[in-house]
Amino acid sequence: MAIRIGLQIEKSREHGRALLAGIADYALENPDWRFDLIDPNELVDKSTIARYDGLVVRVMDDQTAAALSDSGKPVIDTYGRSDKSPFDTIRLDDGAIASMAAAYFMDHRFGQCAFCGFAGPRFSAARGAAFAAAVRESGRPCFEYPGAGSAKLDDTFFRNERTDPTPEARQLEKWIVSLPKPIAVFCCNDIRAFQLIRACEAVHASVPEEVAVLGVDNDVLLGTFTRPPLSSIETNPFSLGRKAAEMLAERMRRGKSAAPEVVLHPPRRVVERVSTEIYPFRTPWLSDAMVYIARNVSRGITAKDVFARLGYSHTAVNNAFRTELGTSVHAEILRQRLALACRLLKETDRPAARIATDSGFLNPQYFSRAFSSAFGMPPDAWRKN
Repeated sequence: MAIRIGLQIEKSREHGRALLAGIADYALENPDWRFDLIDPNELVDKSTIARYDGLVVRVMDDQTAAALSDSGKPVIDTYGRSDKSPFDTIRLDDGAIASMAAAYFMDHRFGQCAFCGFAGPRFSAARGAAFAAAVRESGRPCFEYPGAGSAKLDDTFFRNERTDPTPEARQLEKWIVSLPKPIAVFCCNDIRAFQLIRACEAVHASVPEEVAVLGVDNDVLLGTFTRPPLSSIETNPFSLGRKAAEMLAERMRRGKSAAPEVVLHPPRRVVERVSTEIYPFRTPWLSDAMVYIARNVSRGITAKDVFARLGYSHTAVNNAFRTELGTSVHAEILRQRLALACRLLKETDRPAARIATDSGFLNPQYFSRAFSSAFGMPPDAWRKN
């Protein structure tokens, strides 16, 4: 007997398409599931909702929420516009996203940061508050974009995000001019980051030298078409979609009596592109050194390669590293190499020997010794833990 599942998830963005792919991946293990893609306007029609055994949707307005709630159908909400939802909800962990952004900027040694969001949506406010708290806890100032007057966006705006010039362009431009430089700006999503970079271009604020910009969602097309290409936090929507499908199957099995469940989906990593490739050191060429290491750490570069790239003596370069970073060139290369190895151990099933090569280590034996020295256990044990 076929189980009919209704899906209302926007296909206009990479996030939505990847989320749908995750649901489809789960469905491969459940061949009796049949899917329909539903237009948002259909979700207020009781006869449409009645056709389905369960639904995975992005609940963005009160009318849709009421219609779904009245239907009594099993529903998984993948948006989470409210913290008091009658539905099982899986949404992005906004606090974890903001903490990842703050940690990334701290690692890049930014002395001052800012947040740029949209007025209205819960996710933007939550990311802004968590980011500001993390930055200020480190003793740094955090500036926040006040928005365009009292205008607030409805959540449904995010169903069909567009890259048209924003009506707030002038306000964004004035805000950028008012900020101290250099500064790192965390935007609530990639659309806002795109708009901010356009505003920077309009007021001749260089990205990333004066304004480093980081978005959320890692929309590859948007990120690579932006000039300069946009750094963004990858949220792993494929995994979110698969988990949403698992939650729906469990809800259909348990029935409506169980209390609604809220699952926070963690971000995966920062995907670094040119918009944040900067370290605002007092010694300008030190930033070039750090960017060179980050771009080439997997290629087995050594400290000698860094000295040759910069054209300075090893004494001058190491002195600058110790003065401003408290480390040596060799130690910084090793730190970044181990960080890459950790990411590959978490995100892939590659064997440790392959990860050693992919992280730029000379051989698996050296990789294992260096890893154990840094983390107190060999790579395979770290991966299991």
